[in-house]
Amino acid sequence: MSTFIEQRTISRKTADDAMLEISAEAALRLARLGTYFTVATGKLEGSARLRSRSCTCEKGAGSAHEHQFLEAELLRLLEPGTEVRIALDDARPKLVRIERA
Repeated sequence: MSTFIEQRTISRKTADDAMLEISAEAALRLARLGTYFTVATGKLEGSARLRSRSCTCEKGAGSAHEHQFLEAELLRLLEPGTEVRIALDDARPKLVRIERA
């Protein structure tokens, strides 16, 4: 069983930077897992962490703000444009599942 966090689309940039943009709300929920946690896609597992970046993009109408990301090397394996579901694994604390939506 798993607890749904949110659904996102894999960016074309994810293969280069190993980061998946997530909402601020999702970042707050995942922050409870600590500095490092495990992420799983299919049968693969790896280390992950949260990252934030300052930005002045159009989303903030030119004002300074931050974007939140889930960072994990295995995210590079996901196909850009793929819709994924991010969920906490209820049976394994500190495990985040990323599965095709």
